[in-house]
Amino acid sequence: MILNESCEFSVQEMLTGQRLCQSSSHNDAVLAALNQQRSDGILCDITLIAEEQKFHAHKAVLAACSDYFRAMFSLCMVESEADEVNLHGVTSLGLKQALDFAYTGQILLEPGVIQDVLAAGSHLQLLELLSLCSHYLIEELNSFNYLDLYKLADLFNLTLLENAVIGFLVKHLSELLKSHPEEVLALPYCLLREVFKSDRLTSLSEEQIWQLAVRWLEHNCRYQYLDELLQYVRFGLMDVDTLHTVALTHPLVQASETATALINEALAYHQSVYAQPVWQTARTKPRFQSDTLYIIGGKKREVCKVKELRYFNPVDQENVHIAGIANWSELAPMPVGRSHHCVAVMGDFLFVAGGEAEHSTGRTCAVRTVCRYDPRTNSWAEIAPMKNCREHFVLGAVDEYLYAVGGRNELRQVLPTVERYCPKKNKWTFVQSFDRSLSCHAGYVVDGLLWISGRKRFTQFEVLTKYQNTVLN
Repeated sequence: MILNESCEFSVQEMLTGQRLCQSSSHNDAVLAALNQQRSDGILCDITLIAEEQKFHAHKAVLAACSDYFRAMFSLCMVESEADEVNLHGVTSLGLKQALDFAYTGQILLEPGVIQDVLAAGSHLQLLELLSLCSHYLIEELNSFNYLDLYKLADLFNLTLLENAVIGFLVKHLSELLKSHPEEVLALPYCLLREVFKSDRLTSLSEEQIWQLAVRWLEHNCRYQYLDELLQYVRFGLMDVDTLHTVALTHPLVQASETATALINEALAYHQSVYAQPVWQTARTKPRFQSDTLYIIGGKKREVCKVKELRYFNPVDQENVHIAGIANWSELAPMPVGRSHHCVAVMGDFLFVAGGEAEHSTGRTCAVRTVCRYDPRTNSWAEIAPMKNCREHFVLGAVDEYLYAVGGRNELRQVLPTVERYCPKKNKWTFVQSFDRSLSCHAGYVVDGLLWISGRKRFTQFEVLTKYQNTVLN
């Protein structure tokens, strides 16, 4: 006894730390043992019955993976003391599959069992099982079964599958209209609405989306959905001539006050060309497959000032490379080539301001000109020029204004001035200047504030003391 105490004392003296030690096989071994007990019918405390077929199980295991069983066995319900429980609304095949999953975490899904499994998983609230079913059905999704799978998603409240069907339709709507037009016209309203709402619906032009809406409404006379469905047609993305044609000739528009108001709203939007960036709504927002990266202007060795606008779209460019370099696509060039300019985004329009441009004399210097790119029409428009010529400055969009801060003018003088652009008036005005001149500084808009940091002074880059930021309201 004394020897044992001595050994215990010496072991404690030898060891200094503590560690959490975990078995990699324990969980699986316990679950496997419980499953074997279920198969052998030993130590089970509940028998489930479906379609007169009996299944042995453990209440603790069922309650651990199902809120349905947890409530049944722990809330003083009649079944909590019963040895047998009859389950209605569940097939014996579905219950067997559900129990196999509860005890193993695995299930073999195939067309012959999926509906029984879904019904059992939904009834018994086996959420992990429903998630696996959703993933299986998403893998099976195609142009022949998308509508049936949407009905399954709706019946069993499978949000993941429902969103996958919507995404599938958004991506393939154009080809489905050509190959299976009857099925598209048979889409339930709630599904068509979600497709029309998507920002990624780019396979059809907005005019084609309008035409589809009309065909769908006229099919089986579903005019009760007219006012709501047309809210999701982005009339602001149509050109003015098309809008006038639609407004003047189509009986659906003439018969609906809501449709007429939507057309008039779009016409007013087009009439206010300069104010469009601050008049953006859900009905004027461009549709894109993904966020897009643009590069604009600059300098090349062979060309002093560059006009080109290029973009990289991750969706379009997937698996597309040339000599190991990502393939950038070219868009409409700027009116004038420039470098050392600034860019800003407001209301899904791209603004390019100032910079250094080449004059007809061959001389290059800072300019005051500003242009705006419209990604919907792939076109540029000149807007009001700034008060000062600027290069190496900062341009930021704050609320409904653009702010141009500091920079160098055409005489290479460093400026303290700040001016802002109002799209509604298409006009630049000076606002409060800095207390010092700024050039080659950095700027970024965060939470409605424009933060400015750093500057170039003489030939040295000076970081403001203690990262001192200036805020413009």
